[in-house]
Amino acid sequence: MTQVDIATITHALVRFRGDDLERARAAFRYLSEEALDAPHGQSGFTRRQILQQYEDHVARVESALQAIKGLR
Repeated sequence: MTQVDIATITHALVRFRGDDLERARAAFRYLSEEALDAPHGQSGFTRRQILQQYEDHVARVESALQAIKGLR
């Protein structure tokens, strides 16, 4: 892969990562443990589940970014 390809892939992964985890953490930071376990809106998920989904997403993207760094 060329350096340009790696830069493009890296840029795409960073954008795909997004900031949802940071936004959710900010929105939920002062909630009690009980409130974290309550359903959030109409999503069908608790706030704790939403945070976990975002954490899992970020971990997968960070893993992909590390793999790309290994190609340089």
